[in-house]
Amino acid sequence: MPGLLLHYGATMMCAHPPGNVTIPAPSQQRVLVGSLPVATAADTFLVAGCSFPAMSLGAPPCTSVTWLQTAGRVFVQGVPVLLQPTPAPSLAPALGVGTPPPNPPMVMALQYRVSGM
Repeated sequence: MPGLLLHYGATMMCAHPPGNVTIPAPSQQRVLVGSLPVATAADTFLVAGCSFPAMSLGAPPCTSVTWLQTAGRVFVQGVPVLLQPTPAPSLAPALGVGTPPPNPPMVMALQYRVSGM
């Protein structure tokens, strides 16, 4: 499924605002889009500030994100790049690890010039 390539500077939020999703350090720095490294399946996504409402019930907040939508044809050093699917909200691109019902993060801003499959 085609989608836009995610990159190191993309603005993402946890499904439970105001949680911010960040890539602390890109795993590769050779392939760039808009002077920022492309995100790959080897990258780690961390969540800070998750306000999951069930925390009072003992459920943990989101702490990290595991990306499920990777490219099938675009690789960087043998690792698939990460894609944000073009408008198909029913297909969750990722899920928050540590959340009882998995919820996808919201990508608020990313580059719009490069897409992949």
